[in-house]
Amino acid sequence: MLWPRAEALSMDLAPSLLISVPQMRDPNFDHSVVLVLEHDEHGSFGLVVNRETPHSLGEFCRSQEIDYRGLREARVLYGGPVEPTQGFVLYGQPHELDGEFAGREVVERAVWFGADLALLRQLAGQNRTPYRLLVGYAGWAPGQLDAELAAGAWLARPVDPALLFHTPTAEIWPRALADLGIAPGAIVGRTASGSDPGDLSLN
Repeated sequence: MLWPRAEALSMDLAPSLLISVPQMRDPNFDHSVVLVLEHDEHGSFGLVVNRETPHSLGEFCRSQEIDYRGLREARVLYGGPVEPTQGFVLYGQPHELDGEFAGREVVERAVWFGADLALLRQLAGQNRTPYRLLVGYAGWAPGQLDAELAAGAWLARPVDPALLFHTPTAEIWPRALADLGIAPGAIVGRTASGSDPGDLSLN
């Protein structure tokens, strides 16, 4: 299978999903899928979308006096190692949301993003719009993510709302690869020069 050159991918990387290769040694991104929201000359910003924290989404909402009508087993997700107390919300096609609190559209008519407790309050209370609450984020310095792509640490693919909102968390990484026709054991996360994805813990 032929892949676009890393520099071509990086020019149009936001929005996209990054899939870490099996050789990734950084525990922050081992078997991770990251939704890239920003990528420019100032750096990159994204959210890990396939890692659960031990914290119940319902319990968190109730601690904030938010009416929660979702599944009891739903968890708050780990968005990344940077600012682990900062909350973010990803959500699908909005229904009956007050426009004052609506976030920004990431994928046309499919994925939105926000960071407002009032937005979470609306989503949790109506339980019609699929959503995820995440804490923390992944950040890259200028040029850092491009270098990681060139080193073969990540595979890039288009955003699929079904992966974000309708796939069990533990199945997102293997399914993201399977959708591309790739078996995890077939991936060699090295460049032609033999460099290794290595430890990306600075993210």
